[in-house]
Amino acid sequence: MKELIVGFACALIAPLAFGQTVAKTSNVEHTGQTQKAPTQMTAGAVKIGTVMAFNPGQRPIEPASPIVVQSSPDTKPVSYILGKKVRFVDKDGRAYDPHLVRPGTRVQLGFDRRGKVTRVTIVEKT
Repeated sequence: MKELIVGFACALIAPLAFGQTVAKTSNVEHTGQTQKAPTQMTAGAVKIGTVMAFNPGQRPIEPASPIVVQSSPDTKPVSYILGKKVRFVDKDGRAYDPHLVRPGTRVQLGFDRRGKVTRVTIVEKT
């Protein structure tokens, strides 16, 4: 009986442990400038904001830099790490060239279970 109660209690608490965010910092290089921005790992969430810095890189020669997004003017920009296979699409679901993503573009980010960006939806172009 005790084992059943302990197992049930653990099952109720487990989702709370995995849904928390972890803040880190990372260097973001964009057109020769190095900025320091906090990195936030968000599992399974969707984030909407304005791109502050992004360099898509030349695949497969060099990997893309993290994407720096500011959700509102009164918050600090947050740097998100891109996954290996990131899909860039417009709001209608059509493929979008990552080289057209510029600072000021409104995007919606989709994440995988490890907190890496797997989908970038262009909400509003600059």
